[in-house]
This record gives sequence, structure tokens and C-alpha cells, in this order.
Amino acid sequence: MPAPDVTRLPLTRRDDLVREQLGDVPLARPRDDAPPSVRVGVSGSGDRLLVLTWTAADLARERAAGTRVLRRLGVEPGMRVANTLPGALATPGSLLLGDVVEELGALDVPLGVVDSESAARQAWDLVDRVRPDVLVLADAAAFFAHAPAASRPWWRGIVWLCSPSPVPASTGFAGWQRTWLAVPEATSFVAAECGSGRLHVDEAVVAEVIDGALVVTALGFEAPLVRYVTDVKARLSASSSPAAGSSSSRNRGATATARAPAASSARRAHSHRSARPSRTTPAPKRSSSRAATSSPTS
Repeated sequence: MPAPDVTRLPLTRRDDLVREQLGDVPLARPRDDAPPSVRVGVSGSGDRLLVLTWTAADLARERAAGTRVLRRLGVEPGMRVANTLPGALATPGSLLLGDVVEELGALDVPLGVVDSESAARQAWDLVDRVRPDVLVLADAAAFFAHAPAASRPWWRGIVWLCSPSPVPASTGFAGWQRTWLAVPEATSFVAAECGSGRLHVDEAVVAEVIDGALVVTALGFEAPLVRYVTDVKARLSASSSPAAGSSSSRNRGATATARAPAASSARRAHSHRSARPSRTTPAPKRSSSRAATSSPTS
């Protein structure tokens, strides 16, 4: 199917979502015709905390997108997939990833957050017993700092949900490393890096590059579409040719070159749509796909 024309939608930034949420009744009783939410999550903290909600259909959409993204990253049915993502309300976290790994037919091995020497030793003890094929990592500083030296030929790959960190040779790792791009305000499964270092945007996301920033519109949620300006600097690849002099390019299912957020090293992206990620600031008001807003009860 061709991508919908999202250019008539207002641009929305995180500050818009937070302001809108603070002006509403948090998790108020939804309208009679609104599907009920079945899960709550959060993104950010403090004054920039954003509460997210999903309906059953939204979660099914995320699981389907997640299986596509994980497959592109190199995760296959039957693999053992360990992760050090936070649990509870964190988005994306080990709860949602576990749902997707299960949907894919792989084994989910949550190691818990590793932020100390004792947590690292416990995590590595489990890793060496279970022997996962793939590790999904966020902040890996403590995890690698306390890694016991060993040969681990069964360890095939690392999926980074952040800027990649150096992997000590003492860990015995000699596999592939790829990046999973998540924008929780829109969808946890935006793009996956392939073996050639390009980010492939998922088929259920419309990607644009506006003034150097990646803008994503996630399709398939029950809430209204939101055209979200991310903090990722990006540019569409040559296969998607924007009009000369245009500051806005749109593409669904194209290829692109991308650089991961903030301090991460440049990574090129290829995709069903593509863009090259970066960071930006707030925009016009519109409720996000899952930002928890609802009409106050009378």
C-alpha cells in the first residue's frame, strides 16, 4: 500500500505532548466509544515524563512491528535472546521486548538492569549458563566492566538500544553488532540496522526528514496519527530524491543514511523508508499515538 500523505498533519514535539498531558486528567475514564487501555508505560523522567498507554490492538501492532525489526536485526526463531533493559514501566523495556521475542518464537532471557559489580556478576553467571545467541543492550558500561574473561563462541550478536560501546576482547565476542532505533513517543520499533550499517525503517512508519531532523508517523495505532519530530538527525538516501531546494523529504519504504542520536557515532541507514537520525526541539500540539490523554469525565 502507498504511504498516506501525512504532510497536512501538524508537527509534534515532545514538549507539546508533555504540555497536553499535564493539561488533561491523567488516565481519566475514556469515552464510551474509546477502546480501553491495557498497558501503561513511561518515557523520560521529571518534568519531561510522558505517560504512554496501549490498547490490546496497539500492543498487537507493536509486537508485529517488533518481530519485523528483530528479524531484520538478525534474530531468528529458536534463538536465545538476553537483554539488560529496564523492566516495569520503561519504554521500550524488557517487558515489551519479551512480548516480541516470544511472538517471534525465540527464548526471552531478561537479565535485569546491570548498574553495579554485583549485578554484572549475576548477569554474566546467567549468560554463561544459558548461552544466549544475541544480547540486547542499553547502557553496557557496568556490564562489560565486570565481564569475566572467557571464550563464548555461541554469542552471535549484539543489538544496541543506544550508542554502541566498545566490547572488551576478554568477553570472547566476535559477532555482529547492530542498532535498534526506538522512538517511544511514536513507536518502539522505528528502524533496524542491517549488516551493511544502514537503518531500515519499518513498513508501518512514514519517515520524513525536515530541516535535518527525522520525523516519524507510526501507522496502525488506534489513536489519531501523530507526525513526531525526533531527536535524531537524518537525511534520506539517494534512492529517495527530494525536490531541489526542498527542506522537507518524505518516504515510506525507502533507503537512507542515518546517524544515531546525540553522542553516538555516525551510522548509515537503509530502509523501506529512510532517514538519518538526530536531535531536535518542540513543535505544534497534537496528542501522540499512545500519550495517555483522555477527555475528563463530566
